[in-house]
Order: sequence, then structure tokens, then C-alpha cells
Amino acid sequence: METKDVIADIRKSRGMTQDDMAARLFVTRQAVSRWESGETTPNIETLKAISKEFNVSANTLLNLPDGAVCQSCGMDLTKVEDFGTTEADGAHTDYCRYCMQKGAFTHNRSIDEQVELNLHFLDEYNAAKRLTFTSDEARRELKTHLAGLKRWR
Repeated sequence: METKDVIADIRKSRGMTQDDMAARLFVTRQAVSRWESGETTPNIETLKAISKEFNVSANTLLNLPDGAVCQSCGMDLTKVEDFGTTEADGAHTDYCRYCMQKGAFTHNRSIDEQVELNLHFLDEYNAAKRLTFTSDEARRELKTHLAGLKRWR
């Protein structure tokens, strides 16, 4: 389902008019109308507000499958603010905000350099996923995982 359809569904399922939704988000009714018609897409800040106000996941709003990851570093993309943006319109990308901003990569690392950077977060990753990867095990897994992501193919 496209973002425009998700926004319309959120509004309609709550019995709200476009005016009602606009008031809750501090935007105009015309803005809501343009989102629902697909003429425009809410910017990242507004998507965050929609996500919070109506308890809708970023993946749902952005028409991404659950479990979406940055296509450069492999970071889980779970919140709207996690996503990088395009240059032209500030729309979301398949990359996190640490890897892409305004349509450009924020760094020019090799895949091996990215693996080593990711290893700095190994303890946090192990705790979050309830795993016990050693550095060597994680290095091998990361290299395989990253090689399958869009940026490294």
C-alpha cells in the first residue's frame, strides 16, 4: 500500500475528516488532501508526527516490509527518523540517515571498512538480538550480509 493510501486509511479508520487530521498534525486540510491524492508526500518531520500521533510504524507509512534495513550498513530501519533522505524532495531512501543525507552518501568507505565500523556496535547488537557473536564470527557474518545489500552488489 502506498503512503497516500496509508494516510487515507489512517484518517478514515478513525472516522476523521481531512480537517480533523490536519488539526491534529498542525497542517492545512489542503496538505492532507495532497498527501492522499499522491500529489505530494509528507516530509520526514511530518511522517514522524503521523507515526507518533496515530501509532503507525515507519515501515507501514513508507510502504516498506517489516525488517527493513539500510542498504549500506545493515542498520534496522524501524523509525521514520532512521531513514536517509533524497536531495530533491526530502523523501525517504533505502538507506539510513547515517549513510545517506540529501541523496548523497555521507561517506566513501569500502565494504571492509564498513564491516570494521559495524563491529564497534557488536555488544549492543548482541544484547538487542540476544546473540553471542565473537568479533571474528561477526566479521564473517557482516561481510556476507553487507555483500547482499544494494550498495555493495
